[in-house]
Amino acid sequence: MAHRSGQSRVAIVLAVLLVLLPLTLLPPVPAGPAAAVGAPAPDRPAGPVVLVGVPGLMWEEIDAETMPNLWALAQESAIGNMSIRTVTSRTCPVDGWLSVSAGQRAASERQTYSICELPRLPERDGDGAVVPDYSEHIEYNAASRFAARVGLLGDAVHAAGGSTLAVGPGAALAAADGDGRVDRYLSGVDGLRPEYWDEAELAVIGLDDLADLYLDPPKNPDAEIDEDAVEEQEEPEPDPIQDADRVERLSAVDAQLGTVLDSLPPGSVLMVAGVSVEAGASNLNAALLHGVGPDGEDFDGGYLASESTRRAGLVTLTDITTTLLHALSVDNPPGLVGRAWMEVPAPADFDEAVTGLVEFNTAAKVVESLMAGFFSGLVALQLLIYAAAAYTLKRYGDRDRKKRDLVLSVTRVVALAGAAFPVSSYLSNLIPWWSAETPQLALLSSVLLADALVVGAAMAGPWRRGILGPSTVVAGVTTAVLFIDMCTGANLQMNSPTGYTPIVAGRFYGLGNIAFATFATGMLMTVAGIAHVLLARGLRTWAVASALVIGVATLFVIGWPNLGTDFGGVVALIPGLAVTVLMIAGRRVTPFRLLAVAGVAVAVISALAYLDYLRPPNERSHLGLFAGQVVNGEAWTVVSRKLGAMLGSLGNWQLTLLSACALLFLFAVLNNPTNWRMGVLQRVYEYAPTLRAGLTGSLVTALTGFAVNDSGIAIPALALTVAVPLTLAACTWVLRREGPNSHSRHKPRSAAPATEVTKRPTGMW
Repeated sequence: MAHRSGQSRVAIVLAVLLVLLPLTLLPPVPAGPAAAVGAPAPDRPAGPVVLVGVPGLMWEEIDAETMPNLWALAQESAIGNMSIRTVTSRTCPVDGWLSVSAGQRAASERQTYSICELPRLPERDGDGAVVPDYSEHIEYNAASRFAARVGLLGDAVHAAGGSTLAVGPGAALAAADGDGRVDRYLSGVDGLRPEYWDEAELAVIGLDDLADLYLDPPKNPDAEIDEDAVEEQEEPEPDPIQDADRVERLSAVDAQLGTVLDSLPPGSVLMVAGVSVEAGASNLNAALLHGVGPDGEDFDGGYLASESTRRAGLVTLTDITTTLLHALSVDNPPGLVGRAWMEVPAPADFDEAVTGLVEFNTAAKVVESLMAGFFSGLVALQLLIYAAAAYTLKRYGDRDRKKRDLVLSVTRVVALAGAAFPVSSYLSNLIPWWSAETPQLALLSSVLLADALVVGAAMAGPWRRGILGPSTVVAGVTTAVLFIDMCTGANLQMNSPTGYTPIVAGRFYGLGNIAFATFATGMLMTVAGIAHVLLARGLRTWAVASALVIGVATLFVIGWPNLGTDFGGVVALIPGLAVTVLMIAGRRVTPFRLLAVAGVAVAVISALAYLDYLRPPNERSHLGLFAGQVVNGEAWTVVSRKLGAMLGSLGNWQLTLLSACALLFLFAVLNNPTNWRMGVLQRVYEYAPTLRAGLTGSLVTALTGFAVNDSGIAIPALALTVAVPLTLAACTWVLRREGPNSHSRHKPRSAAPATEVTKRPTGMW
């Protein structure tokens, strides 16, 4: 009884640490309300703040010969790639300009799956102009799932007493206020006059020479719109264009930029950005910022970065609006989701810096193009493993011992390889496959090499003779790799097939939802393996303590605003960890205890979000951003969008099929593979009771993650991709040890496994 009481005290103390540790390690909260509001910088620039938007502009096409003006300007600016994802996967010119206007992902109602709409010519109104049908853009985007406020940029400039200048129809879309009006409008850069710069605080210039290479003028504006097609539009292939024509257009863009540079007054802040694609699929476009910012920083030779991405050399389209207002020393109005650009160090050699940006875009494009096929292959591989294992367990149940052992050994290795496949996709980024002549083949080879190394480590040591040894090694490698990745900037997840890409733009830093499923499952299965060893030695208190320590450390890196920043991950993992720890401790899992754990999860994440919200707006993570949306009454838009995405994920038939087949294999096939009176899974639990704890906790986390994350069915699918093959590996150990008809030769011995483990240290796992 005293021993049991000691275990309880350890569990209680560590549970309290689970709540308090993240709160005590948060950065100090700045005093006063300025931290929550974010006071603007005191001085505006001496000249205007200018955005030059060039649809389709990429660093791959910028060089000293084709675009000498831009090349020279870039060497005196901060440069970077820009993610241009908006509402759909293809950011057409109107979408890009409207997103600049709103500071949020926006789109045109008139877009269809077959064409990209070009901006319509504004209607002259004195020196200015009015964008036709602008109210339709406002209404459509206000009712969209992103609730974008079109006209926000122009309204903010006017509210601060400034005026706007737009050059070109696309620029008018971006600079117009809520009435669709810009104060001065020019059709081209040739009409720029020095006095126009003096009159305008904000100037937006559209150089659309690349866009009309591919795009047809908009069709009948009164035609009926298929809204479903707008949301789920496919990416058409552009008509082939001669390289010479492309180069000629790039040179024309550069000449127009030269006209702007010749007339621009000293002290101006100049931004050049590829605000959209010209046609086809989205890429990472080029961006640069030149001049002195309101805080005195000089953008003159580094990489661009922002809190939106936390990546050197990577910013987002929605950052543009915030950056323009920051340069104008204008307070950010509600509704903005971007962060102001800043400069971070880049390679001293300019060619090397540009090459780094080009290679990063190459990696993003390759991964984005392979992602659908990669997941199809992953699903096919897992289903093949399940089918082959089911056949093996039945077919070789009564065969000779040597042949059965060989088949089961192969099955074990294949199962471990399947479980190691997700972590191998992250480890592949340790190899610069994107620099290869055929990066697609290099990526696949890198994943397979990493998988072979992980499985080799699992089967190399004396732990291979134990029931959970190899599975624990694979799970431990999975946990360690993602833990270290979180602490070092999540570089392995970026541009990984099971991570995230800046083209898809679901996440740019921290722990992605798919990586969370892999990380959480790996951790819980690792905890189960460690507890198995400790319990076999009679060290239950140490088993509980180790589970809580590893679990708390995992929760910390998942939820910490400067590390994982995964709001839903903390909520999903705490119940699964609690179930696993309770089962390791030999305690019942009751509804009351689960409810208490759920309360702890909500309290922890709420405290993290609120304290992150108290930081300056430009330093807040996803948690602080959501807390701000709660305060401003905008949270329901985000919640409803994520709920819709979660339910919509069930339409991914491949991942839904994988989840269903994995559960069927786990609870049907492994529970009845032979003619035993009990399934092999139950026999595994007799030898390794903690496996039930890890597996149950993984299932709880997977189901909770499905409910609270917008990735939906992807969470249980990836969790089961790790957990079920690891369980299968343990099952093959039991089948080899006892054979298919053990009940006819000896009775089940609940104490036998512990006795065997104690007598044979090499089988401790």
